[in-house]
Amino acid sequence: MKQEEKYSSLRDSTYESVGNFLFAERFNPCEKTQEGILEVINLISDYYEEGVHLYPEVIITNSLTFFKTISNREVIIDNKPLEVDEFKNAIKLCAPLAINNWIIFIEVNGENVKYGLVSAEMTETSPSIYEQTVGKLGIELEGVKDKDLEKTTIAYIRNIGSKTVELTGLKKKLTISLTLDKPLEVSNNEIGDIAILATKLCDSDYTTHITSFLEKTINEAIKIGHGNLIGIVEDSEVAISKIKEELNDCTYLEKPIDIVELVSQAEIEKTNESSVTLKAHSSLLISMLNHDGITVLTNKCRIIGYHMFIKDIKKDGVQLVGGARTRAFHSMVNSKLFKACFYKSQDGNTKNWKEDE
Repeated sequence: MKQEEKYSSLRDSTYESVGNFLFAERFNPCEKTQEGILEVINLISDYYEEGVHLYPEVIITNSLTFFKTISNREVIIDNKPLEVDEFKNAIKLCAPLAINNWIIFIEVNGENVKYGLVSAEMTETSPSIYEQTVGKLGIELEGVKDKDLEKTTIAYIRNIGSKTVELTGLKKKLTISLTLDKPLEVSNNEIGDIAILATKLCDSDYTTHITSFLEKTINEAIKIGHGNLIGIVEDSEVAISKIKEELNDCTYLEKPIDIVELVSQAEIEKTNESSVTLKAHSSLLISMLNHDGITVLTNKCRIIGYHMFIKDIKKDGVQLVGGARTRAFHSMVNSKLFKACFYKSQDGNTKNWKEDE
């Protein structure tokens, strides 16, 4: 007996989705570009270099002209005839260098492909390239006087979880899962939201810079970590004393780290010393966020503790289920001690909660 045969390919499905995305973003129809982007997605979904897990982010564009609107540094690695293998070469040669705010760029212009590295973050408080291109501060190209600039197309590619890649343009966003697991619960605003909540009561001329700094730091932490928990509490003596009393399994700092003071000092003084000090505290916060347990900040952006553990706190007698971080997240919510909470699991799921106002 001869059975009817059918063929199902995750690669074919992804290839088609990428093609639809490129069409919506007004990229010139090009099979090599479409295939090349597919290779980039496949590579950065789970990229290792000599046993080290890397998280390179990639901008693909038809013209680097748009960088004229953003202060930046560029390093060109190579310029070759357009072939699919050159996309793979770009990742291989640039991924180990794409750290500390350096992003891989791939410019596809006609029959040529140029690639290298770009950084648009001149200081620790500068918005990320993602935010300045396709994020909240994204460039608006429609209707600009420069017609070449108006025709610019951008695709920003980054890993957002286990074998999960986000492809973002000026108009569309595509999340691609390269496994058969259920889609991750990913909201691209969650990290930005928790950063805003952590700076909600900041009284500073530099609140935007403070929020941007915190958002970038959290983003960096969750890239390299295996799961994270953040709790935001009211910045008052009463609230802080209460949480210290009720949740005492925590390393509370004798003197809270005041991110507002550090960022403001860096912006006002603009000295190498203040910049280095801010960078050092960014590294410290990343380490705290990737330590076991919960990192605790106030809504005036002061770090008061880390390595916090919380016992299961049920709501209406309902037993908590899930892994340790999931249960901890729900216990934080049920404790009524926090204004907001953030959770990222090891496999990339993220959740946010904030107190009703």
